[in-house]
Amino acid sequence: MAEPQWLKSFLERNPEIALRQDEGLSIQRAKGLNRTDVANFFKLLTTISTENNLLDKPDRIFKMDESGVQRNNKIGKVLAKKGAKAVKYLTSGEKGETITVVACCNAIGNFLPPVLIIKGVNKKTEFEEGLPPGSQVYMQKKSAYITSDLFYKWLTEHFIPRKPPGKVLLILDGHSSHSSAVNMLETARNNDVILLCLPSHTTSALQPLDVSLFGPFKKYYSTETNNFMRTNPQKKLNRYNFGQLMSKAWIQAAIPANAISGFRGSGIYLVEPNALSDGEFAISDLALGELAQERESNPLNDQEPGVSGVSALEKLSQDSEQSCVK
Repeated sequence: MAEPQWLKSFLERNPEIALRQDEGLSIQRAKGLNRTDVANFFKLLTTISTENNLLDKPDRIFKMDESGVQRNNKIGKVLAKKGAKAVKYLTSGEKGETITVVACCNAIGNFLPPVLIIKGVNKKTEFEEGLPPGSQVYMQKKSAYITSDLFYKWLTEHFIPRKPPGKVLLILDGHSSHSSAVNMLETARNNDVILLCLPSHTTSALQPLDVSLFGPFKKYYSTETNNFMRTNPQKKLNRYNFGQLMSKAWIQAAIPANAISGFRGSGIYLVEPNALSDGEFAISDLALGELAQERESNPLNDQEPGVSGVSALEKLSQDSEQSCVK
């Protein structure tokens, strides 16, 4: 194993290289992020944008995404005297609760007010206190995750009333809650909303809001909750003060520069099929190479029984369909 001094010298000799924290990526996502699915998505995106005169209208290209946020503060690193065995850090003292934040913005950086999904039945007006203007809170009995019913509610009550007149493109991930209800598809079509789903397991690269919004948002929220606990040691983090802290983080993260950066980085706007680097496809390329070698060495096993005509790529990414409703 290399010594720390060697690493220090290596970085000094190669200033273009930086030590970074790696980001976890599941094997399903890595394999699903393949060149064929991504290329097909961009072909579809280009066709839709061209046929509906949206290529040069970034204000009409929207992306919706949701992410779970732990209500309680995270334990951070602190400076302490060397040799100290116990370093205290003030926490809320409660079991963490996940609250889903639903975000949506267009390619010029305009954000819709966020929507929160909280587990429970009884909604209280205090839950919305301190939230950004126009924000809403949805209650979900079984969990704080989005469902088909909640997505339909968001689409009809939150998105459609705020969209500009005429056709708009709304890009979603491929989760069934976003595209399985027939009434939702008809409502979108009747209100000039074109729905386009990302291929399965590709949101790590093609989802503009994952990194550009929710990454900084969660960091800002963590900072706000830690500051709150330091200045209010007698209080607890709960649903009643979540809105105030969430709003402070949202204002810092939901800015035009972050939205524009996300759309450009994913190649969604301006449409750039080659926006993703070769490194994004490394694992799927490797898996496809292994499948090709296996086929060469076992030609009789080229197809599995009952799977006639299924390509190696389709086996790797079993559910890569994209859904578009005009």
